[in-house]
Amino acid sequence: MLSAFNNKSQESTPKADAGLSSAPNKNLRRSERVFVTLRIRVSAPSERGEEFLGEGHTVDVSHDGAAIAVDRDLSIGQVVKIRRVGVDKEAPARVVGHYKDSGPGTRVYGIVLDDNKSNLWDIVFPAGADLEKAVLRALLRCVACGRLEVCYLNEFESDLFLNHHSVARLCTQCNGWTTWTRPYGIVGPDSGGAEKPEVPDPGPRNATPRSRERLHSETVGCIRHPAFGNEVVLVSALASDGLSFLSVNQYPEGAYVEMAIPYTSKAPNIFSLVRIVGARKPKDGNLTEYRATYFV
Repeated sequence: MLSAFNNKSQESTPKADAGLSSAPNKNLRRSERVFVTLRIRVSAPSERGEEFLGEGHTVDVSHDGAAIAVDRDLSIGQVVKIRRVGVDKEAPARVVGHYKDSGPGTRVYGIVLDDNKSNLWDIVFPAGADLEKAVLRALLRCVACGRLEVCYLNEFESDLFLNHHSVARLCTQCNGWTTWTRPYGIVGPDSGGAEKPEVPDPGPRNATPRSRERLHSETVGCIRHPAFGNEVVLVSALASDGLSFLSVNQYPEGAYVEMAIPYTSKAPNIFSLVRIVGARKPKDGNLTEYRATYFV
């Protein structure tokens, strides 16, 4: 997919009401988020050298930061050190936001990495992707070397991926063409798992390109909405500038929602920001067909 979300800082996160009906105030392409669970420990500098602050896991990660769930209180603006459990990697970061806690004894914070070149998450977020030809975006894994990368797929690659759940791509680490698939059960060297909502696996789909501009499909997407929660929807068409999907919920025209396409419960998913630009309700059904454009 072509667009991406913001880091969840308080000043840029869309609100449940106003934020979903008006455009965010900056380009958020560089802050793509992969929803994946990686175990972490949090510490801070102290007079004694280092103070342990708590442990927990990531909720989502981006090139520049993450949302983390920890078992201790942190302060906005606090400088901390994030260490991956089971992986010899750590990086300094700054706490930039506190969000709705995910459960008893768990606090959720947004952090920004001071050194975003450290690749703390072992996921490659490529720069300079060919967005004009891209139709889908997914986190894929090279089966030869294990490299994890956010991949932008054109119409031909998307058709192969939706039908066969794999695609041939150039791997810069292998220096050649390799097969790329979803990272099922494998997320980085420590094999931390992805969040797995209890929804059916979409399984094989029949996607058939019928024109150069539009890829007609029957793949599954997932919408995250502050009012409706997570909703699995049927995506009927994809294009380089937007998509169409069917939903039982009512989304106002102009609303911004978070959406992952394609979606699966068995691997990490990338949620992007899309804007509702039109709706059509068939006379003989309770589903509404929405048209949406990617936020770039």
